[in-house]
Amino acid sequence: MQLAGYPAFLETRLDSFDLFEEDSTGLDEARQTQQQLVDSQERLGAVLEALPVGLLIHTAQGILYANAAAAMLLQTSANALSGHHLLDYLGAEDAPAANSALSRALSGERGTHTAEFVVERRDGTRRVAGLILGRLPWAGNPVLQIILQDVTDQKHAEASLRQLTITDELTGAYNRRHAVYEAGLYIGEGSDAALPFSVVMIDIDHFKRINDKFGHGTGDEVLIALTRLMHDLLPTFRDANSAMFARIGGEEFVILLPGVGPHRAMDIAERVREAIKSVRVATNDAGDVRFTASLGTATFQKTDHDFQGVLKRADSALYAAKQSGRDRVVAG
Repeated sequence: MQLAGYPAFLETRLDSFDLFEEDSTGLDEARQTQQQLVDSQERLGAVLEALPVGLLIHTAQGILYANAAAAMLLQTSANALSGHHLLDYLGAEDAPAANSALSRALSGERGTHTAEFVVERRDGTRRVAGLILGRLPWAGNPVLQIILQDVTDQKHAEASLRQLTITDELTGAYNRRHAVYEAGLYIGEGSDAALPFSVVMIDIDHFKRINDKFGHGTGDEVLIALTRLMHDLLPTFRDANSAMFARIGGEEFVILLPGVGPHRAMDIAERVREAIKSVRVATNDAGDVRFTASLGTATFQKTDHDFQGVLKRADSALYAAKQSGRDRVVAG
């Protein structure tokens, strides 16, 4: 059985490698490598071509063999791959990490090595390839077996699933669970927070009246409009690059402000309160809906112990804002 492009490539190309032209020892080792491949062909040729995953036989200098699945993933032919290097097909940002992975595997470091890199294809598309690298126990030059699998769709599915688990289905804001998780990265039980950490709680004023007067569909649009406003507003907050907005209840939202102290939190809350008053939500026959919100702020203290402690103080401040007339900010 003759496997197209496999031993034929080696027979016609090994002597032309510049690396070996003046190095008899290198040439001898290369021929040993060639013989190992030829000896394996009859047993493995058909199996390699039928594999549903890509396979490269790779030396430090380049690719000696590629099966059909590898050629398909890299959008070229198996023959065209021969003599090229895997790095020729990876995104520039991945080149240093890929070169390191190849070097470790070629050095004989024990076991297999796994990695994920972005493949840049001829049609301009980019795919994520999962790689398993392992050195083959052959004489001569070090030789790697590299298995490639397109994991792009899997990565997209994982990202979509994760997005569903951390966001509120209606508004697209982060959900309460994720807000608690994110806060825990900065503060936690018994934690000595290295940076100040503040929260701003937001509650839409008279939200029940909006639902009763305009319907729950319009009420939903109000929640969505508030979230859209906050997604536009958060990136503009000076000194609050890590700010995060989450829905934690029906019409209740929270802004997490890592690195922000109490005075700056009040400034941000006032800016949010003013911006909310400019929001308009259109209805089919009742004109635009306008609304206000009450806000409470709090900054983490050691007596809070954890996120729930600071959140409780912000909630108390929010309640005070509502009790004192709504459409205002109170510090907790």
